[in-house]
Amino acid sequence: MSLVHRLRIASGCNQAEFAARAGTSRPRVSAYERGHTDPGLDTLERLAAAAGQEIDLAHAGTREVRDRVAAIGAAVAEDDPAFALRLAADLTERARSGRVSIAAFVVDPGSTGDRRWDSLIGGIAECLAHENSQPVPPWSAAPGRTLDTPWVVSSRHSTRPVVLRETPAPLAARNVFVTAASLRSV
Repeated sequence: MSLVHRLRIASGCNQAEFAARAGTSRPRVSAYERGHTDPGLDTLERLAAAAGQEIDLAHAGTREVRDRVAAIGAAVAEDDPAFALRLAADLTERARSGRVSIAAFVVDPGSTGDRRWDSLIGGIAECLAHENSQPVPPWSAAPGRTLDTPWVVSSRHSTRPVVLRETPAPLAARNVFVTAASLRSV
């Protein structure tokens, strides 16, 4: 079933009524529904509006990034920082390997519910942008993405000197201290 057909069905209209709402003809709607003609983005937006909906375009992987950030938030809420860090490392590796598009980080992925982890996610996004010669996403520099006091992600005191020395600059600038190696999935 085509997107246009789904939009029309959602509107509760027949083809003629839907076409009138969208400012086009019934034969044109029929052609869109059968896949004989593809509507342009402007037309698709008009057709969606006729169904009381909007077209929301996002880079491939945007939903996966949002879902992963939500999962990190859930792990933090369940007091499982080790699992939250593994999720963050996996997301970082998925982006580095191309399984998640770097462009998916352009859109703010939302909050984990914890400013420390939000700062970590912002730092990861900046690191990935630098690694790929991309602009840093504006959301990553928002006030809630930088900590006022230092946070060392590792709870092992014996590793703190190493963590402080090996933290990537975008994370250290946010007062988040974690080694680059900790952001690699195992």
